[in-house]
Amino acid sequence: MDSGYNYNLEIIFVISMIKKFFPDYKFKNIASIDPGVFLGADLIIFDIDNALFFPETTDIPKETLDWFLRIKDKYQCICLSNSNTIRRRQQEIEKILGCKVFLGKRKKPSKKLFFEIKEKFPEAKNIIMIGDRVFPDILFGNSNGMKTILVDIISEKEKPLIKISRFLENIFISILKLF
Repeated sequence: MDSGYNYNLEIIFVISMIKKFFPDYKFKNIASIDPGVFLGADLIIFDIDNALFFPETTDIPKETLDWFLRIKDKYQCICLSNSNTIRRRQQEIEKILGCKVFLGKRKKPSKKLFFEIKEKFPEAKNIIMIGDRVFPDILFGNSNGMKTILVDIISEKEKPLIKISRFLENIFISILKLF
């Protein structure tokens, strides 16, 4: 007997939800990203803490800075951070990178933050999100139609709450990989 319920649609929905937690690309660090993945990009969004800079600082690995400066000369780039200290560090980070830190009203992975970015960069159609965390960075990018790149952290020195949330993210991703 046909109940009229379409299990195929449910499966497609679940698969599309699971995919939001997986990046398009994964690299050891920002400096190891193959610039070829940026072809056709109109805007590249970089997470700041533990992706570009050591957490909660304005210290950046030299190889990361050298790589970033080459990329920002070829592509339009902005930086984002969910850190509570970003406003205090903003000017120094912008000076070091020669790139704007976008301070939105919301934090990643908010859809409204994406709308704020699109309002500021309406011409950007092909956007790439690069970060070190699945929930704020990769989920933000994938939920908003961006190409996503996950990089390993550059430092183990993080706030305890970030360590716990990263640990929980890893458990969650391990479970999703079973599907």
